[in-house]
Amino acid sequence: MHKTAKEELERWDTILDEYEKSIGLPQYNGSVSSDELNEYLNMDRSQIEKLSPEDCIQISMRLAQFSLHVQRTANRETARHNWADETIKEVIADEINNYKGYGYIEKSMQAIKHNEKASNLNSIKKYAKQRMDRLSYIANGIKNLSDILVSVHRTKVKHGS
Repeated sequence: MHKTAKEELERWDTILDEYEKSIGLPQYNGSVSSDELNEYLNMDRSQIEKLSPEDCIQISMRLAQFSLHVQRTANRETARHNWADETIKEVIADEINNYKGYGYIEKSMQAIKHNEKASNLNSIKKYAKQRMDRLSYIANGIKNLSDILVSVHRTKVKHGS
């Protein structure tokens, strides 16, 4: 019996989880609460300037850890997107030339539209793309704030604040 696209995706997610574990990447333990994260992300310049050097480095570390978690989540979505994209090509390979169109993209969209499995995979692909785009932006923003706090820490230590 053939697996559904969702079942295949879950199998690949498990494989990715096992791979990350095998290379020693720990699972994120959720050590930054959403309230705490919101507090950090909404600090204005005056609040950052009032932080002690130790506070700066502690907050920076927590943000960097969370940024890594968000980036790993984005990477998972990238892997889902790529898996769905390649699997769609395999699913429609035998029928793509049954459709008229200027090129591969037009023919493939028609083939996807008329093939239930390819259509389901395309939904996964689109959803993963939306999530990976959003997560990459968020991860970069969090990492930038972490870097700013490291810089503030260095300045404070240098000037004995």
